Amino acid sequence: MTTTEPGHLEKGSLQRPPEDNTPWQRLHGRLILVNAVRLLLSLLPTGLSILFFGGGTRLLDLWPAVIATTVGVFLSIADIVRWLRTRYRITEELVEIRTGRIQRVYRQIPRDRIRAVDVKARLRHRLAGLRVVFVSSGRSRPSLRLDAVTKTMAEELRRELMRNSPAGEAEKESDALKARETVIARLRWSWIFYNVVNIWGLLVGGFLLWSLDSMLNLIDVDLIGTLDRAIDRLAPDPVWSSALWAGVVFLLGLVALSSGFVKDNWDFRLIRTIRDDGTSLVTRQGLLSTREIHRDDGRLRGINLSQPLFWRWAGLTETTVISTGLASWSLSGEVASSILPRCPVGEARRVAARVLPDGARPLEAPLRAHPRAALYRRLIRAVCTAVVLAGLLEWLGATGAVPRGLWVVPLWAFPAMAVLAVIAYRALGHTVVKGYIVMRCGLSRLRTTALRREAVLGLKVRQSLVQKWLGLFTVGVSTAAGERFYDAPDLSADQFMTFANEATPELIGEFLEPTG
Repeated sequence: MTTTEPGHLEKGSLQRPPEDNTPWQRLHGRLILVNAVRLLLSLLPTGLSILFFGGGTRLLDLWPAVIATTVGVFLSIADIVRWLRTRYRITEELVEIRTGRIQRVYRQIPRDRIRAVDVKARLRHRLAGLRVVFVSSGRSRPSLRLDAVTKTMAEELRRELMRNSPAGEAEKESDALKARETVIARLRWSWIFYNVVNIWGLLVGGFLLWSLDSMLNLIDVDLIGTLDRAIDRLAPDPVWSSALWAGVVFLLGLVALSSGFVKDNWDFRLIRTIRDDGTSLVTRQGLLSTREIHRDDGRLRGINLSQPLFWRWAGLTETTVISTGLASWSLSGEVASSILPRCPVGEARRVAARVLPDGARPLEAPLRAHPRAALYRRLIRAVCTAVVLAGLLEWLGATGAVPRGLWVVPLWAFPAMAVLAVIAYRALGHTVVKGYIVMRCGLSRLRTTALRREAVLGLKVRQSLVQKWLGLFTVGVSTAAGERFYDAPDLSADQFMTFANEATPELIGEFLEPTG
């Protein structure tokens, strides 16, 4: 059975010209050798466990090793089946692939719709001289994946697909027109601290401690019991004992997160490449698994700084570009729009000034404050939240679902909520400077967005009942890049008119000029 994936089909693009005789190709056969080696390695955990722990040991007692072997064998066989059933080809108009282990799937991307080509390589691919190529049309659908091709073929595919010319013209590119590269930023090892110290350290540390204890139990070693006795000797008091336990777990998680950060960001470089057909913003990184992402400067529409509440006090931020054809989120790994690990705001602004093609510094421009009514709105929200929670807890207390008297907790928390309201108000700001619209807002995550005026498709004005009472407006800026929609909340009427006229004078002008 064959299916097509509509997310990558354009109207009429499924019908190929009958004279198109481009042959279908297999993925590289070296992938079979890679999976054969992985299959053998998958048998090692169970084999070594039986060898060292005795042949009489029940397989149920070796469940971690059995699970690791089962997963490894399944993945190896599934990858071999995928190789047998996968074909791809690249024509002058389409990138096509036929794949599927059980159900046959046909996918295609028109070449004029390609927005990004991402080249990755895990350790097993690198050892075999292979690479994985992801071809994206910039939509929410998964990228088309060629896993795996040779390193030379991956580079040729990237150059060919990122060019707006037919494949034949790519071969005519002379050695004199090779890329010139300018390094914009490199990894600084002090950034490890900024990226690994968080609440996830406790969770990861706890999981690792439980996993190590389960494995050591196979050889009758009680890791948690041993640590518990050692901590009781060092800190007999229960409070200090709990604190020491938290420190041990957090330290273990910190080591794990640090090793992961080093593995993912080893030799990180942010580079601008210059070719005869334009410029690109490139990131290269990775130790065991390498990753290289190319972003066409011609699709760059702005830049965004995002500061979580905890890291805002340390002056740290996450940096992403606003570009057409790049995913703004990802379930695994860093998104393609991310150009820097978490780093100080000053470094992010320095990089932003070099990333923006026109050399503008909109993120350093002073922002216009929002009216005091925006603060009143946030205080009203805090009051309503406290009152509603108190009323709900009082009702639950009357029914016996929660202890009586718990309703006073939200009232006690109101001062903290009021402080958060003031922080959210002080975060508001906007301006239009040097062809860029700059918007800042957010409490749990402060977002500062600089968007080119030419990228604005329109404005959307929203007004809630409270906003109408206070004379406030929320203006949404629509664009085809990034998250597609960026808000400037709680503007006064005068600020709204000024903002709209500066941001989209050609759209708002006809409503401001007399018609007589």
